[in-house]
Amino acid sequence: MRTRKNLAALTAVVLAATLVMPVTAATNTITEMTVDGNTEITANIEDAGEVSYIISIPQAVSFGALTQPDSKDTDHYVFCDFNVTATELNLKSNQGVTVYVKDSAAPAGTFYITQKNAANPFSIFYDVYDTPVNAGNINRYEAINDTAEPGTYGFHLCTFLYDAVGKSQPVTLALNQNVLCDQIISDIAGDYSGTMVFHTALFER
Repeated sequence: MRTRKNLAALTAVVLAATLVMPVTAATNTITEMTVDGNTEITANIEDAGEVSYIISIPQAVSFGALTQPDSKDTDHYVFCDFNVTATELNLKSNQGVTVYVKDSAAPAGTFYITQKNAANPFSIFYDVYDTPVNAGNINRYEAINDTAEPGTYGFHLCTFLYDAVGKSQPVTLALNQNVLCDQIISDIAGDYSGTMVFHTALFER
């Protein structure tokens, strides 16, 4: 899935008016015989071109099959990794693209997947990390939904500057299956889904 913004309205027009008189420049002369002279004034308007970008996000990701742990004595995480990539950046040198993320339906600041086709659906919370995490290092990092307050468009995920074409932001989703320990599996069995909403915004420094 690709997100594209064409922002022709933001195209800047640079007006450079230069009057330079170097020592070796051609000159006109004014004398007592020719009391008038002309100087041509020149300028240039550069077309900065259309501002546009493409940020690539995955169409779908999956935690796979979840299982009920035997106990809550230790964490039982499952992880889902993907990248958000600056596929195309047609920007000026003082511009960049900021990427935000939020859950489409959960309360602000939380991310959930919810049981489908159930009268009283069960929901499972997960965390979002802006760095690769796994069972061995997850305790060294904090999820973005734990370290900041969400804004209108959710949590700040990353920023791509004008020259970051081809660069990617790694993202890891982490779900602790310990939330299943106190549940009756027959009640919560089935397919689960949720939706992450990504929002991009052009900025200027």
